[in-house]
Amino acid sequence: MNNIDLFKKALEKKDLNKEINAIIYWNEKIFDEIERYLKTDMMPFPVAIKDIIDVANMRITMGSRLFQDRIAEKDAEVVRRLKEWGGVVIGITNTHEFASGVTTTSSIYGPTRNPVDKRRIAGGSSGGSAAAVAADIVPVALGTDTAGSVRIPASLTGVYGFRPTHGVISLEGVFPLASSLDTVGVLAKDLYWLEYVFKIIVCEKDLHVMRRILRKKIRKEKLRFGVPRWFRAIDEVMNEFYNKISKLDYEEISMEDVDKKLLKYFPIIRLSEATNVHIKYRDKWSLYFPDVQRLLMKGLEIKAYEYVEASKIRDEMYMEMRRLMKRHKIDLWILPTTPVYAPLIEDVLGREDVIRDVLASPNVTYPSFLRLPAISTPSITVGNLPIGIEIFGDKYEDLFIIYVSKTLKEEKIF
Repeated sequence: MNNIDLFKKALEKKDLNKEINAIIYWNEKIFDEIERYLKTDMMPFPVAIKDIIDVANMRITMGSRLFQDRIAEKDAEVVRRLKEWGGVVIGITNTHEFASGVTTTSSIYGPTRNPVDKRRIAGGSSGGSAAAVAADIVPVALGTDTAGSVRIPASLTGVYGFRPTHGVISLEGVFPLASSLDTVGVLAKDLYWLEYVFKIIVCEKDLHVMRRILRKKIRKEKLRFGVPRWFRAIDEVMNEFYNKISKLDYEEISMEDVDKKLLKYFPIIRLSEATNVHIKYRDKWSLYFPDVQRLLMKGLEIKAYEYVEASKIRDEMYMEMRRLMKRHKIDLWILPTTPVYAPLIEDVLGREDVIRDVLASPNVTYPSFLRLPAISTPSITVGNLPIGIEIFGDKYEDLFIIYVSKTLKEEKIF
């Protein structure tokens, strides 16, 4: 399928989109932008953008009543880069309000439905982007990932979702959630599009570092994976996971008190930084969805010394992870992305806090907390519902992780 056919396919999916609520605002100037690229040697391609990343002259609301009439004045840096390389924004995708949830149900546009089973959530907070890709509306979409917001919906909808090393992709023009955790991520149906878009939006200097690491890493004859003993999964997911990795060289690795440390220190960083962003809107919090309000109220209770301590623990956990990788000769870590498959929307509404605690498990918050690159690959099915397998590694191993994901796909392990 050539790129022009991809645009036709996207527009033919408008009726399906009404059912799943993935794209909440369509670009009315698609044909003008396609024509402009066709006058050059550049082949345009369609992309969808999460409703938290600015696209000039489009309605970007963060899924919130507070910004429901906001029109972005200019493109975010990642959007500018995409447009330089032929990216045409098909539309804006639904998000959980302020990217502050994992269900994409708390949005002024209503919940996004999972294309695999429309009774179920698509995950979040980049649920609209994941659903748009899973429904074949677009081959690739941008989301954001702070605590799993790209990887969780990728897992639940059966697509690829990549969170890069923190800091390698510009956040200019992206509404912040928690600055020391925030990343712009990529969701795609296949790894060609994921890698293509990632290389466009990543900082050139960091891309050179990643390429050097990749050249060094691929010299190894056989890769060795670490399976962290602390990962969470229901029995069906765990059984399918171990079946999938049975042909890999792996070792189960214990890490001391990871569960307890993440439970205590990750929320301190995430909530205090989020509250710092929203404190200037304090008199408007009544407009926020209740689950988002509750998180911000918790952030108000966090003390400065607790934040400093959490930052110190984060550094210690990162160094411990590196020591374990060296001691056990581990190249990458592997585990289920989510402990469970997508729950029913009717079971989520009013219970967003409970579902968040299940889906935003250590499986995804550990790489987030340590600011590591991670990918969710569509690999497992339980009762015809998809669940991803996550691969993560050390900082700047982004291209290596994508390379390994492609290799596992080619060898039909995943």
